[in-house]
Formats: sequence, structure tokens, C-alpha cells
Amino acid sequence: MKYLKPEEIIDAYLEGKVSVEQSDRLETWYLLKGEQSDYPEADHNYEALGNRMWENIQQDISDKTILNPYTTVKTVRLSWFKKVAIAASITLVSALAILYYTQKKTTPERFTISKEKDIAPGTNSAFLILADGKRVDLSKTNNGLLTTESGIEIIKKKNGELIYQAVSAHTKSNFTNTIETPKGGQYAIVLPDGSKVWLNAASSLTYPTTFSDTERRVTLKGEGYFEIAHVMDKSGKSRLPFVVATTDGRNAGQEIKVLGTHFNINSYPDEPLVRTTLLEGSIAVSTSAGKSVTLKPGQQSAFNGTNLQVSDADTDMAVAWKNGDFVFREDLNSAMRKVARWYDVDVIYTDSAPKKLMLGGWMSRETNISDVLDHIQATGKVHFTIVGRRVIVSE
Repeated sequence: MKYLKPEEIIDAYLEGKVSVEQSDRLETWYLLKGEQSDYPEADHNYEALGNRMWENIQQDISDKTILNPYTTVKTVRLSWFKKVAIAASITLVSALAILYYTQKKTTPERFTISKEKDIAPGTNSAFLILADGKRVDLSKTNNGLLTTESGIEIIKKKNGELIYQAVSAHTKSNFTNTIETPKGGQYAIVLPDGSKVWLNAASSLTYPTTFSDTERRVTLKGEGYFEIAHVMDKSGKSRLPFVVATTDGRNAGQEIKVLGTHFNINSYPDEPLVRTTLLEGSIAVSTSAGKSVTLKPGQQSAFNGTNLQVSDADTDMAVAWKNGDFVFREDLNSAMRKVARWYDVDVIYTDSAPKKLMLGGWMSRETNISDVLDHIQATGKVHFTIVGRRVIVSE
């Protein structure tokens, strides 16, 4: 392969003559450049390079898919944001990652966010509700054995994870527990069968301390990512089904039946759709009305209480929260619902607030709220004011 100097790569990029690998590397370098470049001789065409990248991103973001009656935006070529994240510090990349699109390019401007006190990101926090109704604040308990219920030990590990362990192989229990995360909290749990569940903020999972011999059934409110253990039934010939029911208000009536797989369910009551995204294995999604679909890896079902539809999934976006990230490929209103849950704030819109402003980009959930809002605000199309635990959105 012919070696190209940086300025030659830039010229080739502008002419559309670079490989995918060269394009990704150049875009990564461009994001990381900031005030200084590792290749100062490449500055000769820096502005033109930025203009071309902007055009490419606008074109990719404008490729939409519509799920009637709701509209979602599907982006195709933002994978290099993740590559940048691996190569650079989260803060630096996130400062450059928030993009927006309108009918024509507008130069972003940065504003100062008015705030009385900054708001820290969420933490690993949750409440465990035992069978007798006792609430245990897991963020304030010591590691080790928390309690024993009917022969089942409930243990908090050093990493904060909650696990269930039977005292003997013949232990059976009819008790149920619930783990509940507040706004601004997340938590991971290993269920009695070895399945692992991550709960996002403002979510809950109800489950038995010992699963039955016919199925493993849990109930989810909010959002959870599941890695289901392979468990055989008593005959040893078939896998024991795992069923996740979502029963929150208008979203009631959906069930997901799996045998062993990785998937994410978003069933918040303030979201217009219950979205179930499959990463590995196979799952059957059904409704109380008798509708059913089977998902393949990389697919997502969307249920609005009546209609159940399947489309290709943006898996990076679906599980970004579990990996400690925000991925915004949606309008401002949708993005701010994520922000509100994670930072435990109330979002108030003025009449001029651009709720439909489209965003596309990535940044860490580990930063303070002012950083997140400041980068969105850099579009020049929206302004935020922080007052206590309220975020006021205006044009």
C-alpha cells in the first residue's frame, strides 16, 4: 500500500478517493485535533476537511426510517464516534461529538449555562424490597451477606452486584423480591438461575427467589438489559423458558419469551413505545391481544399498546446506557427524557423550546449535567438554565 502524507490523505478524502479505514482514521484525527495537531503540516486544508465531514454526517443522519405512528431517525455512519472513544478521553470526544442537522449548515455557538449548582451523574444505587416488605438501601449496606430468606442467601458483592445463592440444592421458596432503582441510579443483579440483569434509572424488576420447574418469570418496569442463562428443564431435554412481562400502565400486555440470549427492553411509561432489542439468540415478543413476532439478532420490536412492529435495530443506541454512555440519535425531547432520568431532574419546556431539534452524537454518562447540556447547547438552537434540580429549556 502506498504511504500517504497527512496532507495527501486530506486531499484524497476531499476528492472521495480514500478507503474506509483511511476515512475512519482521518475523522478520528480531526475530532482529536482541538487547538493543536500531531500533524501541523496537515492544517493547510483543515476548514475544507471540516466542511466535508459535516456534509457526510448530515447526509447520513438524513436517512430516516419511519415507524407509524411514531417517527425515529436512523443513522448509518456514526460508528467512528465509538472508535474515537476508545482512542481518546471521553471528555474530549464528547465535547466534539454532539451534532445537529437542519435544512442547511449553521455554525454552532457556545453559551454559558446559568446554574446555581452543578448536578453530578447517577450512581450505582437501588432498593431491595424483601418478601416481608422491608426496604434495603443497597447503596448504604456493607458487602457480604445481607439476609437469608427461606434458605436463600442474598449477597452483595464487592462490585456492588447482588446475587442469590441457595443454601442447599433442594432449597425451594415461594417468596418474591423486587429491586428498584431511583432516578439517578442503576444496578446489576444475578438472579437465582444465574441470569444477569442490569437496571437503568427509574426501573424495577420483580422476581421469585426460586424459579419454578416450568418457567422463569420476572416483571420489568422501566429499562433493563438481560443476559439469560441456559437452564434445562426437569427432563433435561429442553431449555427452561425465561419470560419477561412489562406491566406498566398503557404498556401492559407485552411478554418476551426467551431460552438463552442477550436483549434490552425499554418500557418506561413516558416513552411512546416499548422497544425490545435483541443482540444475541432469539426471542418471541407477544401481546395480550394475541400478536406475536420473533426477533433475530440486530432486530427491534416496537409496541405502542396496539401495534407491534419489527425493524432493524440501532443496537449501539439501545444498550449505550449499560455501557455508561449517552447516544443521541433522536430529537431533543427524547434525549432530555434520558437526561432527566439519569440526573434526577425535572425538565421544563418554554413555549419556544425546540423539542423536535434533531441530535446525533455520543458522550459519557459519567460527566456532570452541565457538560452534557453545554454540548447540546453548542448547536446554537437551544438554551438551558439549571435552577436547583430543574432544567429549563428555551430557544
